[in-house]
Amino acid sequence: MVSTLALITIGQAPRVDIWPDIAPLLDAHTVIEHGALDELSAEEIARLAPNGNEERVVSRLRDGSSATMSEHALAPLVQSAIDRAVASGAQAVLIMCTGNVPSVTAPVPLYTAEKLARAGMAGLADARRLGVVVPEPEQRQVIQQRWAAAFGIDASIAAANPYAGEAEALAAAAQQLAADGAEIVFLDCVGYTQAMADEVSRIAGVPVLTARSLAVRLLAAVA
Repeated sequence: MVSTLALITIGQAPRVDIWPDIAPLLDAHTVIEHGALDELSAEEIARLAPNGNEERVVSRLRDGSSATMSEHALAPLVQSAIDRAVASGAQAVLIMCTGNVPSVTAPVPLYTAEKLARAGMAGLADARRLGVVVPEPEQRQVIQQRWAAAFGIDASIAAANPYAGEAEALAAAAQQLAADGAEIVFLDCVGYTQAMADEVSRIAGVPVLTARSLAVRLLAAVA
């Protein structure tokens, strides 16, 4: 069993917003946190913004605000965070992002919320109509394509930023998915909390799972 697990955020550590939902799942582990943006200034973070149709991800900064970044630009920064985590004694690493972060490596077991949570969700959805919530409207098309390419699932996609604190946007997303006939919903960003999942479930009337809890629950079962 792994005693020291590193959680890598694509934003800045610590992720105090995530910990309340996942702490009960990791009580057998020592957890350390590192962020891809930990060593960057606000100006340097701003330069990571996506251009045009470039694929994007959203994460939380240390002050509670959020940043939208190019997936491609993040890879070396995530690698640096992984390297720092391993140097700190991590025996396994979990990248807490459901975006695609390619070309990163580690000398210890390396997991991603993208693979764990999405594969787990695909298995749970099975033949049921899947609804997915993503942070930004610009992400809807690429996320729909990824679900189709990876799992053959024609998901219904809605958008609501988990870091903006806009309950109305989340409610509108839940209503859209319910109108689309979703029978199970996945909140496709680790920024969504269990409280948000509960609210979407109340409005849409279907089971709702978060990326953060699903990824960590699966990893904790084997690590």
